[in-house]
Amino acid sequence: MAAQASVSLYGQITGTPLGNQVIGPLTATSAAACGQVQELVLQSGANTITVPTTPAPNGVIIVLPATNTAETTLKGVTGDTGVDIGKTGWAVLPFNTASLPASFVLTSASTQTGLYTYIQFF
Repeated sequence: MAAQASVSLYGQITGTPLGNQVIGPLTATSAAACGQVQELVLQSGANTITVPTTPAPNGVIIVLPATNTAETTLKGVTGDTGVDIGKTGWAVLPFNTASLPASFVLTSASTQTGLYTYIQFF
């Protein structure tokens, strides 16, 4: 039996000039989920993350260490400007399973000694 995945995002923003706003629920599902986890200490500079191919993941959740103090940037390849995903927290990146990226890059402003970043493919 293949692994299955259901990843959902739901939120609420209150107190805005337009009143309360609801986000989602937004759900990504897979009947043939990947389930692979990579755990690594990000080194200073570019850290290339290889995307598994079998089974093809529908996306990835990147969880940064709660006590991290180094800015982390998500890039398609080394040399891209990328998107700063911060020092702590998480990011979700969906994939098109018909054209998976071979890899992506997490660039750290400094080595995150003793702190583990979790890469969960789904």
